[in-house]
Amino acid sequence: MESQDKSLRQNCNFAVTMNRRAFVKATSLLTLPILLKSCNWLATDKSYDIQVDSDAATGHLLLKSRNFPIQRISPVETLIVGGGIAGMAAACKLKDHDFLLCELSNGLGGSSSASSYNQSMFSQGAHYEYSYPQNYGAEVLALLKELNIIELLPWSESWSFKDQQYHIKHRRKNQCYSNGSFRSEVIPSLEQKKQLIDLTQPYAGKMLLPSRLVNTDSHYLNNISFLDFIKEKMPVDEEFIRGINYHMKDDYGAGSQQISALAGIHYFACRPYYSEIVELFSPPQGNYYFIDKMKDFVGGERLLTHHLVSSISKSGSGFEVHIVDVDQQLTKVLQVKNIIYAGQKHALKYIYPDAAPLFKKNVYAPWMVVNIVVDESILPSVGYWQNEMLTDDESFMGFVDSKAQQTPLNRQRVLSAYYCLPPASRSDLVNVINNKQKIAEVTIARISEYFGTPIDKHVRKVFIKAMGHAMPIPAPGYLFNDKNDNRPDKNMVFAGVDNGRLPLLFEALDSGIIAAHLIKG
Repeated sequence: MESQDKSLRQNCNFAVTMNRRAFVKATSLLTLPILLKSCNWLATDKSYDIQVDSDAATGHLLLKSRNFPIQRISPVETLIVGGGIAGMAAACKLKDHDFLLCELSNGLGGSSSASSYNQSMFSQGAHYEYSYPQNYGAEVLALLKELNIIELLPWSESWSFKDQQYHIKHRRKNQCYSNGSFRSEVIPSLEQKKQLIDLTQPYAGKMLLPSRLVNTDSHYLNNISFLDFIKEKMPVDEEFIRGINYHMKDDYGAGSQQISALAGIHYFACRPYYSEIVELFSPPQGNYYFIDKMKDFVGGERLLTHHLVSSISKSGSGFEVHIVDVDQQLTKVLQVKNIIYAGQKHALKYIYPDAAPLFKKNVYAPWMVVNIVVDESILPSVGYWQNEMLTDDESFMGFVDSKAQQTPLNRQRVLSAYYCLPPASRSDLVNVINNKQKIAEVTIARISEYFGTPIDKHVRKVFIKAMGHAMPIPAPGYLFNDKNDNRPDKNMVFAGVDNGRLPLLFEALDSGIIAAHLIKG
């Protein structure tokens, strides 16, 4: 490993002396998993204005907080841990009850967060599109209606999103770049794509959302991999596998051999793209659009950000909870009757060890989002929402172009690039801050290749968001294991897509709703 790191450093040093064209070409061969290794990569003479957002320093905060003063605060009936989609959905259902929500980050959203620059909002997390709300499940539909997000169209007996300005025309949905050329589909063979759709469409109407509603007759598909399922039914080749792996990583964080057949079939069978033309709904802030609506619905006074729940212990018929107030540098002690734990489950081993074994088999895909604010005038006037890119770096998923979502503001566009990293790269995310210039440089080089023109001199600012436990991988055997069925204490319930669910918005919403129902009895 030492010799490998030495070789990587030598390559990095050599790159600085190369001319620009050769350097861009060399940079495009550098994969993010390699870049995140411990050596400090040398950038070129470019120096981008970069803002990094990462919770990697949480461990240091916990150590530091041991010396913080203690403050006891008034008890509440229910504490919600985590201000992501699931935690906020639970807060909506407990709006008229006595509750408090704590979120570690300086803003709500979790892996569905957003940021802004010069009046342009952009997603720093999940950016799914939404075009089939009728499939979301009764509980989720009821909440979205209560939030004034959707409305029923009686003439078509279907649901539609009310903010029409965020609808994206089908022709601007996506464009795929691979091996130096463009095509309309990630899977290059239209015949193989048709075979795949024919293979999955018999399950249409059976792959319900949320996935807890999927009939037990199909549960056996949760026990085999999607690739094995496909191979039994149709011939495949390397290009097909590469394309199907891209699709699975984009939604589920891993390739077709790592995710279950049920998850893979669900991806194709629950969506109407393959039988009808639909318009997409995708606000520029991504899933944070829903966070914002829920925050307005609940009211902000009971939603505490920069508050880290550091320990939970049994106390009488309830719990004593220690909460680190990051801004005030003190530890608050709170007595609660109930807890909805909607935070990242890997932290349970530090916070509430009794529950940690329930989630020990979870495997997470780390993600990184690199938002590049660039001068609008240098880019093509037409923008595609999802710019899928198949490159030598299999962690690079391409980028979202804000031009497809809204009229550019202040002559700028935001290009939000996404990296889905292998689980082994999670520990390397501590190197993001040291290597931020190189991460920006590599990402800008790849997007420049897509547009066929250098954009490096026209970049106004770069934002990097690193998420070490962004997405639970729905591996074979993962689904339908609701940990609430075996929770160690009836007054602590769990919410989130890492509780045996598909990593999708509707699943997160439903899990928060169900958790609130369990607490209310």
